[in-house]
This record gives sequence, C-alpha cells and structure tokens, in this order.
Amino acid sequence: MNKAYLDTKRVLNIRDLLLRLQNEESEQDIQEDFYQHVQDLETLDILLILQQVVNVYPEVEKKDIQKFFDISHQLYNHSILDIHVPESDHTGHPIQIFNEENQAFENLFARLSSQLNALKNDPEHPTEQLKEDMKQLGTLYSHYNRKEKLYFPILERYGIYTLSRTMWAGDDRIRTLYKATRKMMDKIPNIDFKYVKQAYLDLEQACKDMIFDEEYSLLPTAKILFKEKDWAAIAKESKAFGYAIDEPKEKWIPDTEEADAAVHATHSEHLRFGGGYLTIHEANHILNHLPLEITFVDKNGVFKYFNEIVESSEMMFIRTPTSIGRNVSKCHPPKSMPKVMELIRDLRSGRRESETMWFKKKDQFVHITYKGVFDENGQYLGILEYVQDIQPFLDLPREVKRELSDRTVF
Repeated sequence: MNKAYLDTKRVLNIRDLLLRLQNEESEQDIQEDFYQHVQDLETLDILLILQQVVNVYPEVEKKDIQKFFDISHQLYNHSILDIHVPESDHTGHPIQIFNEENQAFENLFARLSSQLNALKNDPEHPTEQLKEDMKQLGTLYSHYNRKEKLYFPILERYGIYTLSRTMWAGDDRIRTLYKATRKMMDKIPNIDFKYVKQAYLDLEQACKDMIFDEEYSLLPTAKILFKEKDWAAIAKESKAFGYAIDEPKEKWIPDTEEADAAVHATHSEHLRFGGGYLTIHEANHILNHLPLEITFVDKNGVFKYFNEIVESSEMMFIRTPTSIGRNVSKCHPPKSMPKVMELIRDLRSGRRESETMWFKKKDQFVHITYKGVFDENGQYLGILEYVQDIQPFLDLPREVKRELSDRTVF
C-alpha cells in the first residue's frame, strides 16, 4: 500500500470517473482515463479511495461502485475482488460464515417482501410467518456485533479507522430501524399498512446497502490485510456473539498457528502484590474467581485487561482477546462517544471518583462501576470497570445466615 488514498488529486480523479459512470457516459470512452488513474494502484489503495469517495461525496451511489468494478474486470480480465485467502472456502472459516449470513439475510428479505405484498392485497392474510421472519432477521445483531468486536479491532491494528467508524454508525441506524419496524409489525392490523410498508422498505434498503459495503469494502480489505492468526482469532471468538445462521458443524482450525513470541514470567516466581506475595499463576486465578467482570483501560486509553470468570458468550459484557490493545474510543459505538469521553475526562481529572450505572437484563440486575485508578503518588494509571449481577443479593431470603450450606452431591 503506497497510501495513494491520501492523495487528494487521486481521490478526485476516481470520484470524477464514478460520476461519469453515473451520467451513463460510455464505458468505452472512460476506459482510457480509467487505465491512466488506476493502473499503478494497489488493490488496497483502490478500495480505500473508493471508501473515501463514498464517505465524502454523497452524490456517488452504490451502482457507480459496481460499474467501476465491472470496468476493471473488463480491462484486466480479473476482478479486483478476487483476493485469495487460504482455506477460506472451508466450513467454519469466518469469510464463509460472513457470506452465508448475508445470503441468509437476502433470503429473509425476499420472504418478508412476499409476505407484505400478500398482506397488501389481502388485509386478512395471516401475519404469523411475517412476524416469525422478522424475528429471525433480528439475528443481524449477532452479525453486526461480531463484525464490530472482532473485525474492527483488527482493521484498526493495520491503520484502517474510518471504515469501522462509518460502518458502525450504519449498523446502529439499522438496529434503530429494525426495532421500529418490528414494533409496527406487532401492531398489525391496528396500524395503517402504508406506515408498516415504508418502515420495512427503509430497513431493507439500509440492510442491503450494508451488505454491499461489507462485500465490496470490508471483506476485500480484510482479505488483503488479515493474517492467518487474525482469521484464527475471529474463528475462535465468534461463538460468543452467536450466528445469523445455524452454528457451523465444523470448526475451522488453521494448519499452522504462529507461536506466541511473548516472554511470560514463570508460574512459580513470587511477586509482591498488595500486602503479600503471589505467583502470576495464583494472581491470574484469583482474578478469574472474583464474582465480578473486571476491565482495565490504561492511562493512554488502551484496553489492556479483562478477567475471565466465565466463557465470553456468558459474560454480561462480552469481551474477547481480539479487542486487547484497542483504544477505548474505538470500543464503543459512535453514538455513545460523547458520554464515554466525558466520563474518561472526569475520572482522569478527579472530577469524579467513580460512576455507577445499572439496568435489568433478562433475569439479571447488572450493576456497573467505573473508577479512576491512581498510585500512591497520585499519578493516574487508568480506569477500572467492574460489573456484577446484584440480583442474587436482592433475592436473599432472610437478613442473617451463619450456618454452612448443604454440600453439593456429585
């Protein structure tokens, strides 16, 4: 990558080509200029320039991008998007799962559209299947959460930031549209059908635009940049977020995994902790046995640690190793950032000692505490977040218990 996407003139030239395609100028007339502006660009630079054009110039449409790829195919006899990733056709490989989920969404949209058309023609048409398909579409939450928490952190390690922020904002918009549309469908027949249909059309278009962006931008960029260890990490951690399709029957495990070169302290070495001494092995297991989910963000805003008291899929707030090393500002959706940054500033400055929040989540009562961490000299070290389910405390049957509980029978 030669960072041609930072060259304003290059970006404008590509934009102009796209607008000429939009104005239905002959592809044959454009080919010479296309060759001139694109021939020396690496595939990643082309993808990043196209991302930048779409973000900055709203007049450029998805169909223009499609035509751009078509011309490239004609000129070079291969598609820009033909990027080989070893073993990516294997059942359970993240790329395979990603594509299968998008196909499942396309199939759902076809069924939903058919059901809505039937309902338009016959207001008495049964709505059970419509509502069931709409519920199934809610699996897009798993798809987007996995993308945001596993793909985006790795992209950022390779210096790709704008794509993840733009796409995350789009995901949030789709979530909002989905909630609104599903609420409307639940009110059928006690709601004017035209409002339901328009809400659905807005949702469908937003989702299909996102599928396009994933297939023509996100996945090709990932295919170029991600190493085998990155795909392996995504495969290993995906289950925590669930799937929009049936869980793959086979796990993809790469033939070779790069060895971890980090040097670890020996398990038997005793180090000073607080009022005593512990080995690394002991300290790790103590932290993993606390009845709290602990997260630590260091003074530079880097997500540095979380304990593992349960599997990721069972956590109140899902954390995965892929996010370690990510700046905390990138770990939250764009709409949350003003509140997140205000809290970080206040805890860092001492304006707040701590902050607490709580909410109900199914049968849990989740209580969250954020606390600024300072050393004995008053130097700011970072922020500690600890999360616990306080519902068991609220359900205690009596004020006092001093006797031993019955032993568990094995």
